[in-house]
Amino acid sequence: MAGQGRPFLFCRYKIIVGQEVLGSTAQYNIVSELQGQAVAHGEKAAEEKNFDTLLMRPRKFKVDRHEVYFWSVGVVVQQRLRAKYDRAKDQIDLELINDGSVRFNDFIAVPSLSAMAVDDRAGELHLGGKQAINRFRSVIRKKEDADTEVQFEATPEEVRKALRDWSLTRVTFTLQPNNPRPVARLSQALSDQFKKDGIGKLTGSVQPSEGAEMRMHKDGFIAAASGLVDAGYGQMSVAGHTKEGLDAEIKKPQFNPDVTKNERIQEKPREMRIFVDDEDMKDDDVTRTAAQALIKFHE
Repeated sequence: MAGQGRPFLFCRYKIIVGQEVLGSTAQYNIVSELQGQAVAHGEKAAEEKNFDTLLMRPRKFKVDRHEVYFWSVGVVVQQRLRAKYDRAKDQIDLELINDGSVRFNDFIAVPSLSAMAVDDRAGELHLGGKQAINRFRSVIRKKEDADTEVQFEATPEEVRKALRDWSLTRVTFTLQPNNPRPVARLSQALSDQFKKDGIGKLTGSVQPSEGAEMRMHKDGFIAAASGLVDAGYGQMSVAGHTKEGLDAEIKKPQFNPDVTKNERIQEKPREMRIFVDDEDMKDDDVTRTAAQALIKFHE
C-alpha cells in the first residue's frame, strides 16, 4: 500500500542571486556559507529578534554520475510547555521550560536536474516538508539579493502518466456529470448514469482486490473517471507503485463545480510524494535511495 515509509516531496527548485540563477557550485557555496547561521523566519520574527531558523550539515556526494547536495533545515525550540503530575495533589501542572532542541527536515537536491526531494515527516522531531521549505527560503534570503523558488512537482500530465504506468493501490476522485462539454464515449456513459439517477457529485475511492493488481484499463471505470477529470468535470488523486518499485502518491486538488475554475485548479502543480521504506535502513542509505528515485524520475 502506498504511503508506507519515509515521505519525500518531489519539487522543482532554483536559487537566485539578483537576476542570476545559480549553477551547481554556486548553490553549494551559498548553502555552505549559511550553515549554522540563525535567521528570523518572517517579518514578525525579525521584529521580535527571534532568530530560530537555521541550515545545518551541508554535504555533497555522487549518485549515478550526478552531483547531489544534502542539507537540513530546522527551527530551534527555545521554550516549550511540560506537563507534570503531582501525585500528592492529584493534579497536572503545566510549566514553561527552556528547551534548545531542534525540529528539522532534510533536503536532497540534484542541481543538474533542478530537482529536489524534501523530507516530509512531521511530529515532535520534524517540521513537515512545506514548513521546512518556507524556512529554507528565509535562510537563503539572509544572503543579499538571494532568493529561492520551489515548485511542487506533479502536473496534469504526470497524473495521466501515473494512471498509465503505476500499479495502482488507491485512486480517489470527485466527479460530476458533463454539461455541456463533450467527453469520450466511456466517460459519457458514466456521466449518463449520473444524470439518470439525478447524481450531481460523486466522491469516493477505489482499491485493488486482495492479492490482485489494479491498473487502468482503456474500457474500465478508472479510464471513464479520468476522462471526466480531463474534461474539467472532476479531480483525482493517484497512489501506487512506480516502475522503480517505490510507493508514490499524487495529491487530489480541491474540487470546484464551476468547470472553468476547476480547470484553473488542475493547471497548478500539485504535491507528489515518494515513500522510501526506511525500516532497518541507516539515514545515509535512505538519503541515497531518495536521491536515486529523484534522478530516475527526472532523467
